Amino acid sequence: MNILKKNTEQTTSPGSRPAVCIRIISYGFFIISISLLPCLADYYLLQPDGGFFHFLLDSIGEMYYDFETSLVFLFAISVLLFSKRMGAAICCSYLPVLLLAHVSSIKYDARNELFRLDDLKLTEAAGIAFHYLKFDFTYAHIFTVISTLFICFCGILSDKLCKKYQFPMSVKDYNKIPVTVIRIIAGCGCLVMLFCHTQNFMKTQDNTQQTVDTNNFHNDRYVLFSFLKNDKYSNISIENTEDSYKYFKEKTKNASASAEAETYPTIIAIMNESWWNTDYISDNHITLSADPMSPYKELAKTCSSGYLSSNIFGGGTICSECEFLTGINTKYFATDAGISDELQKRKVPSLVDYFHALDYETIAIHPYYKEFYGRDKIYPNFGFDRMVFDSDMDYKDTYSRYISDESLVKQIIKEYENSTSKNKFIFSVSIASHVLYLDYKNKIDKNYNYPISVNVKDISLQETELRNLINAINGIYLSNQAFAKLVSYFEKSDEPVILLMYGDHIPSFREKSLEAIGLNGYDYNTLKKQYSVPVLMWSNCNNEKISFSGENINYLPQMLINYAKLPETKMTRILTYERSILKSNTRKLVEDAEGNPVNSYNEEQTEAIRHFKVIDYDLLFNGSPKHPELWIPE
Repeated sequence: MNILKKNTEQTTSPGSRPAVCIRIISYGFFIISISLLPCLADYYLLQPDGGFFHFLLDSIGEMYYDFETSLVFLFAISVLLFSKRMGAAICCSYLPVLLLAHVSSIKYDARNELFRLDDLKLTEAAGIAFHYLKFDFTYAHIFTVISTLFICFCGILSDKLCKKYQFPMSVKDYNKIPVTVIRIIAGCGCLVMLFCHTQNFMKTQDNTQQTVDTNNFHNDRYVLFSFLKNDKYSNISIENTEDSYKYFKEKTKNASASAEAETYPTIIAIMNESWWNTDYISDNHITLSADPMSPYKELAKTCSSGYLSSNIFGGGTICSECEFLTGINTKYFATDAGISDELQKRKVPSLVDYFHALDYETIAIHPYYKEFYGRDKIYPNFGFDRMVFDSDMDYKDTYSRYISDESLVKQIIKEYENSTSKNKFIFSVSIASHVLYLDYKNKIDKNYNYPISVNVKDISLQETELRNLINAINGIYLSNQAFAKLVSYFEKSDEPVILLMYGDHIPSFREKSLEAIGLNGYDYNTLKKQYSVPVLMWSNCNNEKISFSGENINYLPQMLINYAKLPETKMTRILTYERSILKSNTRKLVEDAEGNPVNSYNEEQTEAIRHFKVIDYDLLFNGSPKHPELWIPE
């Protein structure tokens, strides 16, 4: 009787009432705080003009937020089950996600794209990011940081209160071991559900956009979703790849063959680092002592010239390199790190195969570490006969830090002169104008005598930003001069030669620098200037001048082959058809064959894009492409 009375008193003790109230409030707070986290991360990234709750109301119902919230919930509940600490669950959710938001904001500032899991494969990027770490907190930043600290504090406080106001029940009143086992199993179950839910959601996303939106406040958001986005989640089925090849065979069966040259020319192509048109710079805040594009404009009198559309901003050179060498449009792949990784794993049909089939000697030159982007593995996979990296260079004069474009041109000429082959394909990737903070054995020459002075007024730039701006503008000028010297050398040659130089992307201008040059914005015309790169093509065997007017970089090999009057391939025919549907089809710019902006794909464009993507995926990700002979001359 006494024992029964004692248990009854414990069950109905007034001490249980505050314990119940505290737990109800704590779990309610837990649910609300976790629900806010994905939106709070985007608020930190985007820094909209309105307040957070206005931003939250506009975002409620977005399927990506629903996905992100469910992931955070599953993760937080698993931590709660394992640790039995609500504060630990909240802190372990909030701190990593908001750190990810900050890292994404750094990458977005430099590259106009968010940080992704695959980016961890590029250790070089970490070195660059370190020099861009900054904490110039805006209202959105301050609000997010204070909110995070408050929420984490409340989570820890709830643990303290729950421990203080426990239910009046002795440990002896229940068996602790089964409860612990159930808790661990439930926590593991949450993690399994998290993994399966991620796999299922990612694979159900259709990457074929029916509409093209270039007017979003930011075109890239959803921090957690973007981080997890990976090419392995693509819903493209390679089982039906043959249907896509048949589609293009049917579309191009009536295409007329172009006349072939009697003598095949030597082809020399330079992909020039951060080569961009400085005519796009507004003079509202910046004045230059000379025109950096003056050598380019002089060359344009005798060269084919114009601009191409790039998929990348401020970095990701391997994308533009891959596009020229393979014809693949990298628009539909998640990261440059993923592309580099795939190119290192296997042989991909390429322009190198094409020139081998025509009995050309193929040479690759890159005056930087051979390991960068894994080119020491990629170039052998492409099948280049010879490779020249910085340690192999005979000319090593530098521009501010890296081997100069003038030294690169001298090396190209030497490789050309030393080759015993009648026909040569020389492909080179410059490094001179790269952002200064890429790791290299040479220190930055802070006393470098730049030929063009840059004056910035009314806008305050940090020392790092100003130095990179000056370096980029002068690097563009010196790149133009170097190509002029290459043209001058071959003007004296009797052998047929075609020289080509194109840019990979705009320099890594950050937000303040973009404001200074007058290109801070997301309207179509601004994006077009940001994602356009110059191109020059000179020949002593073809007097025709063609005008480049915004074509994709991956169209360039087809245009080059056509200009050189070399044999067609299945891939060049596919690219020719693609050009007839869309002149540019990049992440930010889409134009039809006449150069008109495309806001919504028509039926033919949608169908063609579906098949383009299948073939590109087959070439890059399939260990055994259906048609490895795609680049072999017909």
